[in-house]
Amino acid sequence: MAGKSLTSRDPVCGMDIPVAESHYSTTHRSLVFHFCSEQCRERFTQNPALYTGPQRTVDIRPIAKKRKLQFVSPASETLRKASDKLLQMMGVTVARPVDDDLLVEYDLRQATLAQIEAVATSSGLILKGGLHGFRRDWWRFTERNEIENAADAGSGACCNRPPAKLH
Repeated sequence: MAGKSLTSRDPVCGMDIPVAESHYSTTHRSLVFHFCSEQCRERFTQNPALYTGPQRTVDIRPIAKKRKLQFVSPASETLRKASDKLLQMMGVTVARPVDDDLLVEYDLRQATLAQIEAVATSSGLILKGGLHGFRRDWWRFTERNEIENAADAGSGACCNRPPAKLH
């Protein structure tokens, strides 16, 4: 087909990517997947089953998250800059300074807390440790579980088979 360029659907965000212009791709189970950004490629490689499973596209719902990140003595200008950077990330819908903290809302299918923390620290912010550090560890742990559960949803592999009969 002359004049028509081949496109591929980014499995993370759903964007159509011209294959000839794709800068981000990976191979999974002998199939090449193309992505609109490094963020989408990273999300896919962390858990490909979430994006290649049998779930229909129309059934995919966002996994909404809301976190309040705390920092060590942040300057208001640094908070504002970090907020602007976070809003440029795919999946981040809210990034707003609240006092000395950042309120962040995002879709876990497209962004993780770890990616958000990396952007915040690259902006010059220092995340609080102590209890807040433990809380962030817990959030990351539960996010991994949610993603794994979403990737396996509906397979019913162990529940749909009757137990073997013993003679």
